[in-house]
Amino acid sequence: MECRPPAPLRDIISNAMNDTIEVRIEAAVDLDGLMSLLADERLLGAWEDEGILHLYWSREEWNSDVLERLRAALSLLTPFSAQITVLELPDRDWNAGWLESIQPVRIGKKLRIRQSWNPADPSFEGVDLIIDPKRAFGSGYHATTQLLIERMEICLRPGARVLDIGTGSGILAMAALRLGARSALGIDNDPAAVECARENSRANGFGPELDLRLATAGEAGPGTFDLVLANLDRRTLLEVRIDLPPLVAAGGTALLSGLQAADCEEIIDAYRGCGAKVVGKYERDEWAALELRF
Repeated sequence: MECRPPAPLRDIISNAMNDTIEVRIEAAVDLDGLMSLLADERLLGAWEDEGILHLYWSREEWNSDVLERLRAALSLLTPFSAQITVLELPDRDWNAGWLESIQPVRIGKKLRIRQSWNPADPSFEGVDLIIDPKRAFGSGYHATTQLLIERMEICLRPGARVLDIGTGSGILAMAALRLGARSALGIDNDPAAVECARENSRANGFGPELDLRLATAGEAGPGTFDLVLANLDRRTLLEVRIDLPPLVAAGGTALLSGLQAADCEEIIDAYRGCGAKVVGKYERDEWAALELRF
């Protein structure tokens, strides 16, 4: 697999001496993909706001090794330079500011994502999902997540069987069930992500209709699914292109995202080579989603 060259990064380090490290990253990078590559259990939280990623570590856990791993992960996700700003701030500031800044988000016509500390909206006639950011394996704010949920509202057939590859927080699998799917299987190769998804499943009252497993795309069968979801980074979408097509039932649909708009042609060519027909391309900001039939 061809890897992208490392990207030069500029670091701006503050001299404050407080309790919590906030790392701000200005780059067109999928936050969920970055969190999966980092796989750092010491990460306190992460979120995205207006194109800037915010990541938090305790001052005791932050060091040059963590910064180097962050640089390496970013180099795999973007060929462009990114600006990293590292700040130190009191816990009371980041906790209060972080929680206050994260508000419910409406996606499409039927779904609202809210956090456990935010109340339900009695005027909203759709359905709520409760997703706390935690390690940010999908919280509903990123354009790629929103594109896939919006497309699901349109193409998901009632009673469909759904597969979510790289489930992260489980948000797409849970959204599919709320939108009318009969069952959903969410798989991820990161144990922390699967545990996060299971916590979210319990918080939302799902039962056996939602199956969350530690597995790869090649281990998702036997059997096929009416709808396959894959919100992954460019490199992983290329890696799963052999395993994904046999998982789509005849007449079924695959929705792919996690890729930048500039990478679409490469992904389209790769999946056409595996028998896919591209029936839709959807863009938001610098991100894109593809709708495929096999």
